[in-house]
This record gives sequence, C-alpha cells and structure tokens, in this order.
Amino acid sequence: MSGAAVRPTLPADDLPGGRAPAVVAPPSLPDAARAAAPSAERPPVVLDVQDLRTFFFTYEGVVRALDGVSFQLRHGETTGLVGETGCGKSVTALSISRLVPDPPGRIFGGKILLGSVDLLHGLASEATFQQTKGSRRIRIRRSFRRIRAANARMEAVRGRRIAMIFQEPSQALNPVFSIANQVGEILFLHHGPAIIDAMFAATPQAPGVGPALEAVVAAGQGRDRLALRAAADALGAAAHSSRLATEAFYLGQGTAGASVQRRQLQDAVRRLRLGRGHRRYLAHRKRLAVLREQLNQVHLAELGGDRTVGPQARRLARRRFRERLTHCYYGIVGVARWARGPLDRELFWRVVRSLEGVRIANPSQVARGYPHELSGGMIQRVMIAMALSGEPDVLLADEPTTALDVTIQAQILELLEDLRRRVGTAILLITHDLAVVAEVADRVCVMYAGQIIEQAAVRDLFERPLHPYTQGLLASVPRIDQPEKSLKGIGGYVPDLIAPPSGCRFHPRCPHAMPVCKVNKPPTTDEGAEHTVACYLYHGPVVGK
Repeated sequence: MSGAAVRPTLPADDLPGGRAPAVVAPPSLPDAARAAAPSAERPPVVLDVQDLRTFFFTYEGVVRALDGVSFQLRHGETTGLVGETGCGKSVTALSISRLVPDPPGRIFGGKILLGSVDLLHGLASEATFQQTKGSRRIRIRRSFRRIRAANARMEAVRGRRIAMIFQEPSQALNPVFSIANQVGEILFLHHGPAIIDAMFAATPQAPGVGPALEAVVAAGQGRDRLALRAAADALGAAAHSSRLATEAFYLGQGTAGASVQRRQLQDAVRRLRLGRGHRRYLAHRKRLAVLREQLNQVHLAELGGDRTVGPQARRLARRRFRERLTHCYYGIVGVARWARGPLDRELFWRVVRSLEGVRIANPSQVARGYPHELSGGMIQRVMIAMALSGEPDVLLADEPTTALDVTIQAQILELLEDLRRRVGTAILLITHDLAVVAEVADRVCVMYAGQIIEQAAVRDLFERPLHPYTQGLLASVPRIDQPEKSLKGIGGYVPDLIAPPSGCRFHPRCPHAMPVCKVNKPPTTDEGAEHTVACYLYHGPVVGK
C-alpha cells in the first residue's frame, strides 16, 4: 500500500444525529499507533491480488462478480474469506487459478502477483470488448491462440505453486478412473523425474533385503502394527525403495500364513527389477518430464515479463514433440499397458502412502476404488491429498469442510494446519463458518457483493468489527458465553450484480445508511494496525492514496 492521505470528514447533516453511532465507531487511535503496523515483523507476501475484476457476460447483462477485489496472502498464514452466498468468494479462488469458465466468465482487469510473477500477464491481448448499441450486452472477440498460450503458461503454476480444493469435490474427480489413477497422475506430474530415479536406484539383491524380509514376516504373524511398520520401512531402506516399504506393510497386514506372506514379499522384491524394455520406457518418460519442467520454467519467466524466452519455449516444445514422435509405438494399447506396468505399481503404492497422510481408513482399498464408491468426507480427503502432493506455495481451500460431520471437519482442518506449519503454505480458506475462521485463520477478509469491505487480524475483527455487514454476520452466530443472547439476521438479500446499488452496495440493507452512502462508493480507510474498512462511518487515512 502506498502512502495515505487524510480524507475530509463528512458534513454533520450526512450523519444520523450529526455523528456516527456509538455501536459502530471504533475507539480513536493516535497517529503513532496507526503507524506502528506489525508489517515489518510479518512474513513476506506470497500472493498479492490488486483490483481484481471478473465479469460474467450474459444475455441479461454483465454480472460484475468481482469488482475491485484486493488482498494479500502471506507465507505460512491462513486468511479467511467470509461472506454470504453469492458474494463472489468462489469466483475469487477460480480467478486466482484462472479457472473461470470462459464463456461466459472473463477476468476483466487487475493484477495477481505470485511473488514477481503476474498471473494475468497478457490478459489485455486475449480478448476485446464492445458494447452493443441500445442494450447492456457486451460482444467479446477472443484470441484463442493467446488464450491457449495463457493456459500453457498457467500449467507451470497450477498444482506446484497454487493448488485448489474445490467446493464440490465429487465433481472434480473423473468417475471412470480409479482413485489411484487420478492421484498417481498428479504425483507423477509434480515429482516424475524423482520417482523414476527412485525406481532406477532400487537394489532388490542387496545383502540386507533377506533378513529384513524375514523381519516383516515375523512382525506380520505377530500382529504388531508398530513393529510391522518399522520392519517394512527397514526392508524398503535395504532395497532403496520407499514403494516396497508401503507394499510390504500392507502385505504383512494380511491374514495369510507365514509361507504365503514370504512368497508375496519375495514377489514384491522381484518386481523391483527392471527389464531392458521397461528401463527404456522409463527413460523416455523421464525425458518428457524433464522437458516439461524446463518448459514450465520458461513459462514462469514469461509470466514474469521476460520477452526473450519465446524462442526457447518453441525449441522445448519441438523437442517434446520429437520425443513423442520417436517413441510413438508406446501409444499402442498392448505395448503401453506392458511398458507402464512397473510405473503403475510404483505410483499405486505412493498413492496409498499419500492417502495415509490424510488419514483415510484402508487406503489400499480406497486407491483401487472409484469416486462413486466413496463418501463425501473420503472424497474431500482425496482432493486434499491431490492438492498437498505438490506442497504448493498457495492453497485455495473453497469450503473444504462443507457438509461434513464435526469430527471429519476437525481432522481436515488439522491437515491444513499441518501443511501450513510444515511447508509454510499460504492458505486462503473460503467458508461460511465464522467459528472455523476464528479457530484457524490469522487474518479475515469480509466480502460483500463482489468487493472486500473489511480486512483485519482475526482477533481484531472479532473483538472490534467495524462494518455494519461484519457486525450483522457476527450477530447471527450463537455465542457460548452469552447463551441468553438472541440471534439477529441481516434483512434483505445480496443485490443483483447486473445492476448493483449505487454508492455503497450494502446501503439498502444497512441500519446506519446515510444519504452519501447511496451516491458515492466509500473509500477504504485505515482504522488500526492493518485493519481496513470501506464505510463512511469512519474517518481514518484513505488506503492507497
């Protein structure tokens, strides 16, 4: 934010009774307190959204779903985004990842800065807009070549840099592919070269494999789960294969006798050996994966504004095409199934291990299943496993606990908290549940009708809500320390964003609306340490002026 200028106070006749209501006005803060912002001690900004505008072009008119949204996500912090249904929270997440369905939606302007990378690079050249005479309809002419180039550049960002947990996880999974197939594809997409290197490094004939295998059999027959896990990990370490450790653990859990388990484990060890044809196929897949990573680095440079990397991107694309063309025989169904065998087994057991990380019961059976066979909570966990596989810089969690029971909600929130602590991921948590925000968020952004109307640290917002809409949201939540308190709802509905109200968009529902609220949009003002609000009831320095 740039330096602030003091906004003139409103005339007294614009205020009810000549002054702002005491219930809304914050305590006055000295200038020194306003200047003592804790930004110097706070983590660096990972994602900076500036004046983001996303419109949907319909036959009735232009829906201004996002109209000037600005906020920041910081390293290792969770930011809650709250508001009523229809305020634009999900559209915000889709716009950041550039997944807004086009048509009818289109990001119209603004900046989304991921570090030094602008995710909206080249947006202005992707489409032109022309209003039809005599109507509110807009004619859009798209440059599909530039749109395809933008989608290719975003492949370098999605998953590894920005991941998303969708609001409807059952619609985000393909019903005709197994869970192992879909999660395994994501794992290979993010860690393909490392996975293949691990397969090449496996040594099934190492001296310590035999004793470790017998230890797994003994632990499995003894039904000691902890000892079995330790023995399986030791077997994997002896053979230099993390996949073997997971497979041995689940084979040891079976009810078969010692001789059968020993034979099953020996078969698993033997499958670590790669034939000449399998090695050639894996080398081919590794070359493609390395070329994809190199191309992603070039695309990131393009998003950063480097105009000199275009020839390099074209050379890498030609090399990928030649690599595929040279090995086109791997596209034959029978050859492909045979060649992929070792890689599919490796990915399957890595998927099982990742499902263990999200605490799915019986993950080996779930990995073999299909989305329609899982409950809503299990599908949500699968989506979280996919999102966490790349350990992203930013995680967009669009109502990850909706329609789940309380126990599952707590476990999912704990998983997100663990990712934030372990990796330092910045999380944007979209939810209707203010109790969840109070529990896990560091900062809160309150959204109404496509605009951010208040931002603050979570404790500050709950102790000192400023905007009448924020106060209304908090007044509708029961409090355990005030059981006799009667709940109050906010009258009216979220406005039609084709023709939103003039001035402040909340004024038709606001109990403190003034004449000026109906005419002019209130500026965002600084009302404390990183506490901003867009309301004429306050008179702090104007933000961004």
